[in-house]
Amino acid sequence: MAKARRRAGISMLIMMIGFMAVVLVVVYRLATMTSPVAEQYGAQQIALPSGAEIVSSQIQDGLVTVTYGLDGAQAIRIFDGETGELVREIAVVAE
Repeated sequence: MAKARRRAGISMLIMMIGFMAVVLVVVYRLATMTSPVAEQYGAQQIALPSGAEIVSSQIQDGLVTVTYGLDGAQAIRIFDGETGELVREIAVVAE
């Protein structure tokens, strides 16, 4: 009977250590979270050519990527998400 109690005690101890490890990981992740997305993307407006039709847009890693069409041609503009400044423009051409 004592042997069974000892094994049950050891099993409970291991389970408690595992539970504490999970709690510590959750607390650590919450404490080291990066700033909210809204703070990374403070740009109020971005500039596209007049008459451009937006095909798609995407935000990632602090950048705003906009694919647009104008007069049958397509292009991609990459903007800084915080300032709205144009970082790069890429023309999409047929092969």
